[in-house]
Formats: sequence, C-alpha cells, structure tokens
Amino acid sequence: MNETLLKTWRRDWNRTLMRFLGKRVRARVDVEDLAQETYLRVLRARDLSDVANPEAYLLTVAGHVVVEWRARQPPADSMDALDELAVTTDSSPELEIEATLSQARLERTLATMPPVMRAILLLKLSHQRTARQIAAELELTPRQVKRYLVRGYALLHSTLET
Repeated sequence: MNETLLKTWRRDWNRTLMRFLGKRVRARVDVEDLAQETYLRVLRARDLSDVANPEAYLLTVAGHVVVEWRARQPPADSMDALDELAVTTDSSPELEIEATLSQARLERTLATMPPVMRAILLLKLSHQRTARQIAAELELTPRQVKRYLVRGYALLHSTLET
C-alpha cells in the first residue's frame, strides 16, 4: 500500500520536491540522488495512509536528508585547498608533505579544543552558518559564539604558523 501511495506522491509532488532540493543543492546529480534518498526514507518510515499533509511530510523528510548530506560534505574551503594542492604537488613533493603535516596539525588542534568550540568552528566552516544560527542551534548567545570563533580561529592560525 505504501508503494502505491508513494507513486501518487511522486506524481503529485516530485516537481515541488526537486525545486525544494534544487534551492539547497547546486549539482543536478546531487538533487536527483537526494530525491531518491527522500523517497526511500519515506517508503521505509511508516504507514503513509495516516499522513495528514503528504507534501509537507515529504519536504520535511527531504530537509533532513539535505542536512545529513551537507554534514558529510567536505567544507568548500578544503575542496579549494585540495584542488590547489593537486596542482602544486605535481611539481613539488615538499609542498605535498608540508600540506599533509599542516592538515595533521589542524586535526590534532581541533581534537584538543573544547567540544563547544569545535562544534561552533565546524558549523561555521563546514555548514556556512552565521553566528546567530549557530547560537540558536547550540542554545548560546551570538556573543558567546563570536568569542569561541575568535579563540578557535586564533588556535588554528597559531597551529599553521608553527
């Protein structure tokens, strides 16, 4: 029965779902993958016949899928750095070694940070969240978030200088 309802949902709201995902994800391939993941989760989740607002339910599940997908993505800055590294390592093994050592130092520094500071930095760098968004999510004030960011950036910067 769920499969029949899901086919109906797909027929009725697939365009809405694709627009919803397209606003949150750039690559068309990712949008299609996330849509499929959304439909799979909806199919596995529960009896669909008791869903009062199927369109809202579908978009809610899609929103959760996008959040989890973003959490698994490397930060945009690190992708740019990896691209630059790929270009420069062809001519300089020393730079490749230095980049690897720097990455290891950064990871060690992140691991030694207080959990709140680490979480704030990762939300800012990986998910491009604002201080207000982070504050709301972690139940802190924006001022506290900014202080953690300043101290965290300082620690990361000092790690790269050594």
